Amino acid sequence: MLMAFVLDRHPDLHACVLHVTGDIDLAVVPEIQEILRTALAAGLFNVVIDLSAVTYADSSAMGLLVWLDHELAGVEGKVVLTGANENVSRILEVSGLVSVTPNVCTDESVQQALLSFDIAIPVGDPMWAQSLSVPANVESLAPARERVCSMVETLGFTDAAMFDVKVALGEALANAVRHGSPAGVDGEIYVHVRAYDDRVVLDVIDAGAGFDGAHVCSDDLYASGGRGIMFMRALMDDVRFAPGPSGGTMVTLVKHRSAHRSP
Repeated sequence: MLMAFVLDRHPDLHACVLHVTGDIDLAVVPEIQEILRTALAAGLFNVVIDLSAVTYADSSAMGLLVWLDHELAGVEGKVVLTGANENVSRILEVSGLVSVTPNVCTDESVQQALLSFDIAIPVGDPMWAQSLSVPANVESLAPARERVCSMVETLGFTDAAMFDVKVALGEALANAVRHGSPAGVDGEIYVHVRAYDDRVVLDVIDAGAGFDGAHVCSDDLYASGGRGIMFMRALMDDVRFAPGPSGGTMVTLVKHRSAHRSP
């Protein structure tokens, strides 16, 4: 099988797109690794790998993704896999890598992946904004998720994107209940929702001791917890941690929507 690589550079997004044709195995992984090493050295730390023309991938390909995940750990970059056919998708699923590597995720297309890198928090006034307070107890989690999602779904997100928002929001709320409420069940968590023409921004604010978002997830697939931040980063286009206005932690979640969708 003829192997071909084409690298497109997008320096404005600190991104590159590697289009791969043929099989990804031990014979070609070193060459791919060298291409990507050069791109990373040039500051292109957001990497899209277009798998739409890939017909075979084995453990060598999975090793490539592990290497990329390690390389990107200190530079806030990520790897987005797009276009995998059913067989290659099954290999990714069996490997479990996407679920345990914090910097590797999947997207529908190269275009959508590149959109996810254009993640600057918008300045100026949103189309609309709403806020709610949530009691810091587990019984409030489901109603809070539903209330926020009922606001966001008016923006025309796909069902899959809405599920991503719900899960990421749920993880942020659950972390706030577990770790961000020194007053226990008498505490309050605040959620601010801002809608812009191309994205939604959710702020989840707690009153805890503060957290910088450092990755603490175990690489053990069978660990009982510790994957919430990984899920947030995998499902949303941007995740940021900052001190809250009055202390605690503010988690900001950003999700793009396609420009052609109308609210």
